[in-house]
Amino acid sequence: MQMNKFKTALLGVIAMSCIAPVAQAADSAWGPFSAGVSLTSDYRFRGVSQSDRNAAVQGWVQYDHASGAFANVWLSSIDFNDEASYDSGVEVDLTAGYNFKLGENTGATVKGVYYWYADADTPAGNPDYDYWEFIAGVSHDYGKITVDAEIAYSPDFFAETDAAWAASTGVSAPLTEKFLFFTGGLSASANVGYQWYDDNSATGIDFPDYLFYDIGVSTSWEQISLDVRWVDTDVDDADCGDDFCEGGLVVTVSADLPG
Repeated sequence: MQMNKFKTALLGVIAMSCIAPVAQAADSAWGPFSAGVSLTSDYRFRGVSQSDRNAAVQGWVQYDHASGAFANVWLSSIDFNDEASYDSGVEVDLTAGYNFKLGENTGATVKGVYYWYADADTPAGNPDYDYWEFIAGVSHDYGKITVDAEIAYSPDFFAETDAAWAASTGVSAPLTEKFLFFTGGLSASANVGYQWYDDNSATGIDFPDYLFYDIGVSTSWEQISLDVRWVDTDVDDADCGDDFCEGGLVVTVSADLPG
């Protein structure tokens, strides 16, 4: 991992890519901007480790407009065990989108995400890591539980593996209003999804279509949140090429910057 490049990028850009609440940052001292940092025991993307099953440092900066439009940048350290080739150490996700209401308790989001592996040294003749995704999501609050669903499409997925799709759904529910010394109570959530590819055999990677899922609990104290969950896939080690796809417990501590 090129830590000097990562530290420089972390100082310059801190960010996140997720469904943004409409104008949540409007009352912040930073106006429409918000930011935060996190430390996770294993950075997982759709169930697959992006940090060699080791810890990753992440951060985000987001802009929310009262209309529902938003933009953010999300940054994470990564480790693909590719020191002999790409030697990548940083992922930067650049996102722009729009949140809108479909009903009193129903919301939707559309967004485009550019996944940029900023310091990857792509060998001559090899495919680039960088790629685009276009994502649409919907969520509904039933009172005691919230259910969401999302569909993502990439015209040319990671490492030029041709077009790819991912569909997922999740459910979350509060468990208790108070939990130990935490002020945010305790909530539970679970997600399941499926990633598939139109045709990636031409690249030689030929990664299989697969199922991914997670289940966990989260809580918070003031501006600090804690999430603990089990993350897994149905991919065999032989197909994954390593243990990146094996299940594991992931612990993440996040902090919203004061504002």
